[in-house]
Parts: sequence; structure tokens; C-alpha cells
Amino acid sequence: MNKLTVIEAYGILEADGLVEARQGSGYFVNKIQICTAKPCTFAPAQQVIIPEGSNPTFFETYYASIDAHNHPDTINFHFGVPAPADLDDLQKIARRSLSNIGENVFNYDIPEGQLTLRKQIVQILIQRGLEVSPEQLIITNGSKQGMSLVVNHYVQPGDWVIVESPTYVGILAMLENLGARVIGIPMTGAGMNLELLSQYLHSHRPRLIYTISTLHNPTGITTNEAHRRELLHLAQQYSCPILEDNAYEGLNFEPVPPPIKALDQNNLVTYIGTFSKTLMPGLRVGYMVAPQETHQALLERKFFSDFHTSTVTQGIVSEYLASGHYRRHLSHLKSVHLDNRNIMLKALETYFPVTCSWTVPKGGVFLWVTLPEGVPLQEICQRAAKKRVIVGNGALFFPGKQSYPAMRLSFSAPPEDIEYGIMTLGEIVKSYL
Repeated sequence: MNKLTVIEAYGILEADGLVEARQGSGYFVNKIQICTAKPCTFAPAQQVIIPEGSNPTFFETYYASIDAHNHPDTINFHFGVPAPADLDDLQKIARRSLSNIGENVFNYDIPEGQLTLRKQIVQILIQRGLEVSPEQLIITNGSKQGMSLVVNHYVQPGDWVIVESPTYVGILAMLENLGARVIGIPMTGAGMNLELLSQYLHSHRPRLIYTISTLHNPTGITTNEAHRRELLHLAQQYSCPILEDNAYEGLNFEPVPPPIKALDQNNLVTYIGTFSKTLMPGLRVGYMVAPQETHQALLERKFFSDFHTSTVTQGIVSEYLASGHYRRHLSHLKSVHLDNRNIMLKALETYFPVTCSWTVPKGGVFLWVTLPEGVPLQEICQRAAKKRVIVGNGALFFPGKQSYPAMRLSFSAPPEDIEYGIMTLGEIVKSYL
């Protein structure tokens, strides 16, 4: 067998967390980490949400989160970013990438992105079950730009758009800014409530469905293949395009089903991914796979927005992928996040009242805690902030803030911060019961 093939196979096993490389010694099988926490009991009672009026909070929330992240004495459970890549590795990789790019670093580039990087991303997507070619990919300035391009292509002011409820707060702000009308379909433990989705596809004929099928933000839920197929079937029945935003895919602790895009035979799904959550947010490199009939329109829309994504950051990501550093970083990241998740789950069982429940995500950085009805959630968040513990108020993730009491917690913080922060939060919550 070819030596390079063996090395590549070990690289894949390492990225999946099944083996670890020890310098000078070879590869060793990792111990399987078993989580003994109580199973997910996510089953909140909630109705479909059709908000009235504005909900302009994302801008302020983002600034507040950045400010909190810059204070080293703060435990920030709201900020969902990966542990930073090794600075020495970054400096070496950046120098090599600039050397490879050469004088092209000073020039404009094509809007769809560098061919070498697109070929590398294709290999990642093929491993996830997608049949895709470099010509179908568009490199974007983070996944958020891809979302904006797709939303503005399909949706006009006054159009209906379906989202999960709760969902990523950024999409809510984007749709509101556009003047779209949002329908929030409740989340169950299996994903979006498909019975309600069918009803509102029939009654409102929305222009777009936005979904996070893998490691959902904010709940951490990953849907199974049957749920994905049924959601796609309903979208096909009503000819409604799907925007599949899987920003945290790649941070899974165990295998996940192929994306909805991999099941799409009718060119309804646009798939979006990013390196912001798996490598570093500051690079702002994302990508999308669009249906053939919309690819050119989205490419032109991106061109009029910014010409192209930075050649420097594309080159750095490409070098990470080519050198194997990305696989090793991803393997390390998943191992750290798995340990942190288990620490947080154990702390929740220890310090939170039994009337609370939470999800048990199979990867990513977030879990979702549901509190008893009637507790003053905003007051709890404010009291926690005074003790330097920042949490994501669940109301932010619902259309019109029409929510049940819940909070999003990131387990990307250091283990000692997780233990102390959850203990502090638990004491505050208990004081209201």
C-alpha cells in the first residue's frame, strides 16, 4: 500500500478522535470517553411564533459579548468560539502560505475563491457525504456572508421565512433588517416539529426554510437522517428552498448523518459551512454549495459586495489543510470540547435544581438549559453578570423574544471556569425556587 495513503488514513482517524499521534512513538488508539450524565430531556411546550414588531438586539448583544470576552476575569458562557490554534503553528503556516501565494497576494482574485482551497474543501465535504465539485463552491467571508447572499437572493420584504424556534440570533436580525416575516417552528428533541412545518408550508407558502441540522445553535441538537429526509420531502412538496447552515459541523464527537444537501435531488438546498468555528473566527473564511441554477446569481451578488475573499486568509486556511495541521487541531479541539461538555453536564447535575433540564449535544460548543416556568430569567442573567458569569439569555434566540425560560451555555471555557460558573449559576437559580 502507498505510504501516503496510510498517512492520510491515520490523519482521518486522528481527526475523528479515534487515534492520537505521539511524536517519535507512532499512533495510539484513544480511550473511549463515556458520558454518564442523564439523557437529554428536551421537550418544552411551545407554540408556533409569528412575531409582531421589531427585535433589534443582535448588534448590541454582539458588542456586549466581545466586550465580555476581552475581560480575562470573566467566565463567558455566551461566547461560542473554539480554543485558539497554536500561535507558533499559525506564524509558520502564515509564512509558508504567503510564500506559496507569491505576488498574487497583492492582486484582486476571482469571487468564487482560490481553486486550490476549493478542491481541499471538496475533499472534506465528500467525507461528509456530499457529491460536490470545486465549480459548485463559493468561498465567502465567513458563513454569515453566505447566509446574507442566500437570504437576499430568495427573500423580498414582506415574504414569509420559516426558522427553527429557538434559532441562531444572527438570522433573526438579518431577516428583520430585510423586512421579512418570520415563522418560528418549535424545536423538539428530534429537531424542528415537522407536523407544524407541514401546516405552515401549506398555509403561508414561505420563500425559504432556514435550518441547522447538525449541532444546532443554540440547543446543540443533531437531527437524524429520517428527520432530514422528511424535512426535505416537505420542502420539495411545496417547492420551498432550504438554507442549511452547519457552522459547527466537524466538531461532532461521534458520526453524524449526511447533510440535507447530500440528500437533495431537486436542487432546493444551499449548504453553508465555515472555518470560524473549527479553526479561528478572525480568518473569516466560509464556503457554500449552491444549487446550479442559483450559483451564478449568488456569485455575482458576492462580487458586487466585496469582489473576493482575502487571498491572505484563503492561503492560510489552504496551508492548514495541506500540511495536516487542521486535522490535528480539529482532533485536539474535539477532545477538549468533549471533556468540557462532560464537566459541564456533571456540574449541572451537581449544582442545578432537579426541575431544570438540558440537552446533551454530540459535539459543538453549546448546550441548552430549560428552567422552570415563572423564574425571572433576565434578573438571573443580570445577577450572574455581577458575579462575572455571562450567559446567553434564551429569549434572544426566539422570534420576537417570545420564549420559555432557558439559557444557552458554551462549554468552550476552561474546565475550572465551567465548574465555578455553573456552581454560581446554580446558586442563583435555586434562590428563586
